[in-house]
Amino acid sequence: MSDVSITVIPDGPMKVSGARSLAYAGELLPTPEGDVYLCRCGESKNAPFCDGSHKTTGFVGSSEPRTARPVAVWEGRTIRTRFNPNTCMHAYYCKPLNALREADLAGDDSAAAEIARVVGTCPSGALSYEAISPLSVVDPEAGPQIDIQAGGEVRVQCAFVINAERPEAQADDRATLCRCGLSKSKPWCDGRHSKRDAFR
Repeated sequence: MSDVSITVIPDGPMKVSGARSLAYAGELLPTPEGDVYLCRCGESKNAPFCDGSHKTTGFVGSSEPRTARPVAVWEGRTIRTRFNPNTCMHAYYCKPLNALREADLAGDDSAAAEIARVVGTCPSGALSYEAISPLSVVDPEAGPQIDIQAGGEVRVQCAFVINAERPEAQADDRATLCRCGLSKSKPWCDGRHSKRDAFR
């Protein structure tokens, strides 16, 4: 079980507890000695940390329930992948998958390991895989447990618990959380931060 716990505070920030490594805009921050409160409204003058701006901006920290779209399963020759559109934040790390899937079906024995590697780069955990036959995969180099993107989302890159319902088939050690305030799937990121000018 993970030591990292995320508490989504209603109409307020997210509290991160137990993180051993935290980065913002590519720079490692000092190791937190206690709880860290990250802004979710997108208006903090002390980004990425909460400065209380949500109290004066009318921030609503929840989203209207949306009809869940089905998880898509792709069955390859040696590997199976799942895609959950409900957690996708449209980072497009998955672009190579179509060609790799074709290669796998065509008999390329090296394609499955590359498919697994690409799936492992999905920051939101919308993609997952299952090996149908034995597969040797090089695990990606570990990054910070909490990796806050400049002008973007909070990337959780470790096993964690959260006080929010997890979407179906989401990885238990990867997620992207909204901090711009615009997501229609709060607390999960849906990529809408790209629509905010000068968002830090």
